[in-house]
Parts: sequence; structure tokens; C-alpha cells
Amino acid sequence: MTLEEFRLALQAKGLSLNAEKLAKFKEYARLLKEWNEKINLTSIVEEEEVIEKHFLDSALPFLGFDLKGKKVLDIGSGAGFPGMVIALLFDEAEVHLLDATKKKFLFLEEVQKTLQIPNVFFEVGRVEERKDLRESFDFVTARGFAATRIFLEVGAPLCKVKGTLLAMKSRRGEEEYAEARSAMKKLGLILEDIKSYELPSGEVRNNYRFGKAKPTDPRYPRDWATIMRKPL
Repeated sequence: MTLEEFRLALQAKGLSLNAEKLAKFKEYARLLKEWNEKINLTSIVEEEEVIEKHFLDSALPFLGFDLKGKKVLDIGSGAGFPGMVIALLFDEAEVHLLDATKKKFLFLEEVQKTLQIPNVFFEVGRVEERKDLRESFDFVTARGFAATRIFLEVGAPLCKVKGTLLAMKSRRGEEEYAEARSAMKKLGLILEDIKSYELPSGEVRNNYRFGKAKPTDPRYPRDWATIMRKPL
């Protein structure tokens, strides 16, 4: 996918990108390839693949949401997907990127500085230990982080009541959702929507949107070893 095809794909969904933002996405792709030679960020580094499988894939689930003035958290952000893309697309959102791997933030800080993205903030640490962020965010998301029920256990406590959690999944999303029903009940979450689509390459994406109906039980999240040994 070329940058122009990316622009047209977003325009068809109601989001216009100017030349300045397109240039920033091009530079992002260049930096990703350059830094990937120093630290392992992604297996996808060629520009046209990055545009489709990182940029477009990160953008599509958020089109149609009003993120103006909202606080967004991307859990396990890695090389910045989807969080950095959201920050680039939605200037009036406050986007926080959380990851336990500190060295990845060296790359993200370079992207922020080079592309001049003032609305992105970095949170280093393990998500289940960030009690200071509890019920701070309007929107919590993750892409390629963990199984849905695990994402919900660590994400729900950080989401405000009446906020939204978005699990970005591939073909296995349906299976993971079925496994997550018990977790939803315990965490006070309601499934609000499922959106499925194909990328131009034919890869299937399933995105599950959950609403938080009540405060999260203070027992959650549990420690990571317990979460993995005995998922909700």
C-alpha cells in the first residue's frame, strides 16, 4: 500500500490527511526500518507493508470515534501501534503509550521528537502494577498484546466508568471472545460492538468494543503470574 492509497482509504472513511501528516507517516516508516536494525521492533519494515499492516491496521478501528479531549491508553505499545498512529491522526486526543520494555521508548521518543507529536506520553512499566493509573482513561486499547480475557483484566481497572476498551484481534478474535465471557462479567464489562474487515492484503481483523458499566473490583488486576496461571 502506498501513502496515497493510505490517504484515500482514510478519506473514504471520513478522515482527511494533509501533506504534512502524510510526510510524517513516511518519516515514521523510515525511522522504523532504521531503528529495527538496532533493536527488534517488528518483522514488518518495508514501507508499503508498514503502511498497510501497521498504519492502516492501527487507524481503521478508531475511525468514527470522537477522541477530542479524550485520554487514550495503548497497552503494550511496542513500536507505537496503534498508539503513536492514533496520536498522529487525532491531534486533540491525549495518547499514552505503555510498555514494560524501556529500550523501545528510545525509538518512540525519537519518533515523537522527529515528527513533533506533542499529544503523546510515555508510561514505562508493567501494566498490572500501574495502580497510579487506575480509572484514568476514557479509551483503553491493545494490539497484539495478550488474549482478550487477559487484556480485559489489566485494561478494565485503568478505564473510567462509561469508558471504552477496544481489543484489536485477527481471525482468532471470535475464539478469544468466547473465552472472555466470564472475565467480562467479573469486570463489569458489556460487549458493545464487533467490527470485522479485511486489509487490502486479505488479512482479517476483528475488533471488539467493550463498555465499562461499573467500577472494577479492587481485587483486579491480580499479579501477572496468577493472571497467566488462572485467567478469569
